[in-house]
Amino acid sequence: MATVSEVKMHEHILVRNDALRFIIGIAFSALSGIMLLLAFPPYGYWMLAWIGFVPGIFAQHRLFSLKWSSLGPAITILFWLGPFLARLFGTEYGPVFTYLGVIIALLVFFVQTERKFHELTHYRWFVLQGVINWVGFELIRATFIPLIATTAFIGYTQATQSWLIQPVSIFSIYGLNLMVMLVNYTLALGIMAYFDSRWHPKGVIPVHMRSSRHWLAITGTLLVVWVGLSLFILSRTPQDSPVVRVAVLQPNFPQPAFLDEQNTSEMRLERISEQAREAAEQGAQILYTPEMIFNFDPQVEYTEELRTLTKETGAFMFITYTVVKEGQDFRNEAVLLSPTGDFSLIYGKNHAFGEPLTPVRGIYPVFDTPLGQLATMICHDGNYTDVARKLARNGAQLTAAPIREFGRFGEQYWTNVLFRAVENHTAMVVAGVANVSAIINPDGKLVALELDPDGAQVTLVGDVNLGTSDAFYSSVGDWVGWLVLVGLVVMMIFQVATGRRAKKAS
Repeated sequence: MATVSEVKMHEHILVRNDALRFIIGIAFSALSGIMLLLAFPPYGYWMLAWIGFVPGIFAQHRLFSLKWSSLGPAITILFWLGPFLARLFGTEYGPVFTYLGVIIALLVFFVQTERKFHELTHYRWFVLQGVINWVGFELIRATFIPLIATTAFIGYTQATQSWLIQPVSIFSIYGLNLMVMLVNYTLALGIMAYFDSRWHPKGVIPVHMRSSRHWLAITGTLLVVWVGLSLFILSRTPQDSPVVRVAVLQPNFPQPAFLDEQNTSEMRLERISEQAREAAEQGAQILYTPEMIFNFDPQVEYTEELRTLTKETGAFMFITYTVVKEGQDFRNEAVLLSPTGDFSLIYGKNHAFGEPLTPVRGIYPVFDTPLGQLATMICHDGNYTDVARKLARNGAQLTAAPIREFGRFGEQYWTNVLFRAVENHTAMVVAGVANVSAIINPDGKLVALELDPDGAQVTLVGDVNLGTSDAFYSSVGDWVGWLVLVGLVVMMIFQVATGRRAKKAS
């Protein structure tokens, strides 16, 4: 029979072990957040996305007690989205947006109840529920929360891996998100099963090795199929598609024209004209200007100067401008000016955050030119999937994505636009004001990329292949995302029903 001192010593050891596990759980959860942060630009350690969630998931289900299990994902979010969103927004939109990651982490801590469900169901639904929950919520925020749309999608970490991302032209970015999360949850389940079989931890429902092997086989097979399909699609990329030489005119005017008290319209036009001539000397056939570069309608003001410029350079020119005048509607628009002096239909920005809606939005014109079928969207439009898809349906082979960057959005924006290219088999050109310029082939391969967080004047010239706009995705849209959303609703109902049954039984 144990003495009182022996019992107290045993209790002391248990308390000490619980405290040690708690501390290790915090470290593991933080490690997940750091790995995920490093997987995204500007760091770009893309492979970390495939394992980044694993330490945090393990901490949530094996290191923290049931009472504190929600601390795991909260800490992961804090160390990932905390610095990510603070860097993304900077201070331009105030402290709420700067500390948005902290707010999200707190919400996760107070509402997250996954572990109880998995213990009640003996972890039978662990992988499926985890993947569906994550990707389903990604669709919800991308569709109904206009703040960042698809930015920070886990699949965007793979932007530089053209050999891996081609199936998004069938399954969309949500398909790639599913695959990345499936690998994370399957690995976490396998580690938990090994941990349970080796150490037999008390107070947890064990994961059986058979279940782990089952999911490892499924996930491994799907991953091999995904990579094989990606390589096959990449091998079918047309080798004889038309090539055009394009140029991004990045003038390094960070302020929008209607707020810039230092650089007048004449000064801005002079800078753009100099860069246009520089690009033309390098053979550029299409010129791209960034969002909000002018505060005038080019069909009303400085019209002849711009016509003279395109005639002189012999190049088509996308002019993206914002008209902000008292008594008039706010207009954030783009128009194509040909070397012969003809203006195209106006494109109006469709997805606006923090600015009034443009009257001519909802029209998706594609311009038939001797160089190919050209189109444009504007800034936040590239963070959504629908605009590029609608333009591709209308035949766009080369689409512009002008942006006025703030914070560090430029670091992430090019990855978002790159996936619009692969999804729709359409070439893309990112035209930033000061921080980012990119030329992207329809298969997602970067022709050129210039990033400068401090801002720089850049004239970026490169040869880009015209797209075919024949992707399956362009016809069906985000079908995988909506299918997962249905699964999320079903899973939520199942979780509630499981909890109620357990409560009645107790």
